[in-house]
Amino acid sequence: MNFNFLMKCSLMIALFSILSFKSVASADALVSQPNTLIVYSTESGEETPAVHMLDLIAGHFSKQTTIVSDEYMAKKRISEFQQVIYLGETKKALPKQTIRALNESQHVIVIGYNAEQFGPFSKLTFHKQDHTSQIKRAHDQTYRQLEESLRALTVQGADLQSEFLLKKHEATLPFVVQTKEGAAYIGILDIVQQNKLLAEVLEKYLPSSNQLTTKYLKLENISPATDEKKLLELGQYVSTQHIPFQIAVTPVWVDQATGNEVTLSDRPQLVKVLKQLQRDGASIILHGFSRTYRTEESGQDFEFWDVKNDQPITSNDPKNSEKQLIKSYFSNEKDFNTYIKSNQQQEIIYTEEKLTKGIELLAQQGLYPLAFEVPHDAISQQGYEVISRHMSSLFGQVQLSNHTWKAVGAPPLVTTPAMLHGMTLYPQQSVAPASDQAGSNVLTEQTIQSSQHLQSAAIGLSYNVESGIAGLQDLITQMEAIPSSEWLDLKKTKQMVQTSHVQIKTSGNGHIQVQESNLAETKTVKRSGMEKMLRILTVVVMLFIAAFAFYTLYLRLTMKKRIFKERKLGG
Repeated sequence: MNFNFLMKCSLMIALFSILSFKSVASADALVSQPNTLIVYSTESGEETPAVHMLDLIAGHFSKQTTIVSDEYMAKKRISEFQQVIYLGETKKALPKQTIRALNESQHVIVIGYNAEQFGPFSKLTFHKQDHTSQIKRAHDQTYRQLEESLRALTVQGADLQSEFLLKKHEATLPFVVQTKEGAAYIGILDIVQQNKLLAEVLEKYLPSSNQLTTKYLKLENISPATDEKKLLELGQYVSTQHIPFQIAVTPVWVDQATGNEVTLSDRPQLVKVLKQLQRDGASIILHGFSRTYRTEESGQDFEFWDVKNDQPITSNDPKNSEKQLIKSYFSNEKDFNTYIKSNQQQEIIYTEEKLTKGIELLAQQGLYPLAFEVPHDAISQQGYEVISRHMSSLFGQVQLSNHTWKAVGAPPLVTTPAMLHGMTLYPQQSVAPASDQAGSNVLTEQTIQSSQHLQSAAIGLSYNVESGIAGLQDLITQMEAIPSSEWLDLKKTKQMVQTSHVQIKTSGNGHIQVQESNLAETKTVKRSGMEKMLRILTVVVMLFIAAFAFYTLYLRLTMKKRIFKERKLGG
């Protein structure tokens, strides 16, 4: 058996492992779902928060989603997709090839503007309605109040089956209809804000394998600074209720005052509690590495986004991070692209390092993360791609824009969208400690009620470990009362977490399989003001020593020349 043969075998095994990892899904039902094509029209021609939100919602109903601008529709064969959705975020004349292709689809769904350009809707008239909040399904007797005001296009025409209607000045107007040919129109104009309503509408037209509400509870804000007694009290209570739950753990805590880093290895009693809860039904979620980028921001939980400049990470050292230059600053496009690629490479290196260290630090302590939560839900689109190389699932919300962290959101459904590169998203909402217990109850009730119109909703709530046992007991009571629902046990889903040294896997049977190879202890840098001064002093001393050595060498050379000259003059 020669060396070349071994190399070929190794490469084949590595390739197979990568492809297998990318195909892992958290729900077996995804296998039977169809492929979906999303065609969009936006003012910039780029994917906007609305496009990303549609992707997030459609990912619940789709095995695989492809997203393309109306300008590039000709490059896709419509027959390859079982579901076609068009989103018109802005009014525009569509390319002829796009119109022709979508007219070939048997069951196209059109959302927003430009529907009149397609055959099934060409004889309909559309009217914009603003600031209405009362809607109902066609078969409902009474209207219901939306959480947010609705902007929509209502529809008039013959041979239409009305599905959803809104109330405007005592008039009942349809804004979701289906033609006799089977094409559907949805008049919702702000789908980011009305994502729950859009999910409810799409649930009518798209097949869903799950008819139950998925609910899950996550204990959060756990780091080496956590009081293990509080965590144990809350974790044991949940376990005694026979409820599977998640624990979001940050393995490194940074002291803002000194810059010192404390790891879980420094807190053996906390690790003992975490391992006990892991055995008793909890699933560990990696919540960042240290939840800090700039030391002064550690309390704000940003780590994968430069919030000061509101841009992706461009440097491993925040002191070297500057506002990204715009395209007009460069004399040509080639220089601009080179500059952007350099910044993107820095972000990849930074994100890879943080994820790898975080996973391996937990694994060293016998804690095995099954998913990831982005600190403050802030990361670039490229960042999600990097995470997907290490994780198969994500908890929290999603950043919907590459230009600002302030555009975040999540659908009310478990989803596997295109933007997450194969990862499954478990969306969640936080239950913040209120000034009084009643305030917290109202928040929880609103969160639960907002998803009651969905058959396959996802209700994920996170609870701060510092908030005490009373609020947790009340929260669980309310979640237990959710009808037609089931608790998520992450260990009973298919998950994969990996680095070059660790592979953590679940096959859906409740057991965690772990493979570790050459897992050397991950080092963290202990940073403090005194250490920084000592480092600076060391550098200064070394410079003085180097200067002294150079000066000594210079004197010796000078002395040799003088002696040689004196000997020569002396004969």
